[in-house]
Amino acid sequence: MFNIDAEFIEKLKDDDYDLWTISQWKNWLQLMSQMRDTKNRINDAFSDVRLGDGIGIYEANGLDDYADDTELTRLRQLDERNDWRKLDLDLLNSYYSTPSFFDAHGFVFHLPAFLLAELNDKHDFGFIDRIIEKRPPRNCWIDLLTPQQANALVIVLSLVRQHPDYYNDAKKFDHAIERFAGIAHANGR
Repeated sequence: MFNIDAEFIEKLKDDDYDLWTISQWKNWLQLMSQMRDTKNRINDAFSDVRLGDGIGIYEANGLDDYADDTELTRLRQLDERNDWRKLDLDLLNSYYSTPSFFDAHGFVFHLPAFLLAELNDKHDFGFIDRIIEKRPPRNCWIDLLTPQQANALVIVLSLVRQHPDYYNDAKKFDHAIERFAGIAHANGR
């Protein structure tokens, strides 16, 4: 849960949560004011991303289901290719496992939709974990990021790193932030 209010903190107190946990959530509540700017940066940085010939969400689901070539072609025609903002929440939640089957272009195209859905508490399947967990190989989706997109991810991860649910993942966040900052700097000539 990313979006909380003072009432949430009071409920923690009423439910006899320990002081440390309550303090972590109080800290997060103070950081909530940064969330709007963070979401705007994602929208701005990824506004022009297109899927192109990449693997979309329906085709990726077909790959997950071992669909034959005829079915994959049919599913590919259903995929949104021009505007990731048209990917509705039901679709993202129904096909939450598809990021594992995206190619690099598909991952970058769908990244802002999944990320914003999670930051808006509309997607509970840990997309952020996909960004911080793995050290991606060369020639992958990270290589397609523009400096602006890499910077947006640095901002998102720097904020989310402070979320109480990610307390034990600080090193993973630090490595991911360093990786994206390096990409932004290297590509930002």
